[in-house]
Amino acid sequence: MDTKSWLFVWFEKNTSAKNEEISNNSDKNYFNNGWLDSLKFIELINDIEEKFQISFSNDEFQNRKFATINGLMEIIEEKNE
Repeated sequence: MDTKSWLFVWFEKNTSAKNEEISNNSDKNYFNNGWLDSLKFIELINDIEEKFQISFSNDEFQNRKFATINGLMEIIEEKNE
């Protein structure tokens, strides 16, 4: 499963958002959409680090791309190159 598909499935399973809504808003801030709170965010990060065998730095958490599905996908893929 590619990174974007995995993220879509994760958001569909772990939030109230449905696939079409996720797809249409993957470039929008998932906190502003109300999909994640701070606890769910920690769960997302843990799941990503486990699934993709990566670790995020504090600097990456400050990156604006980190708050969207598309941006998060880019960060994950860059770390897996």
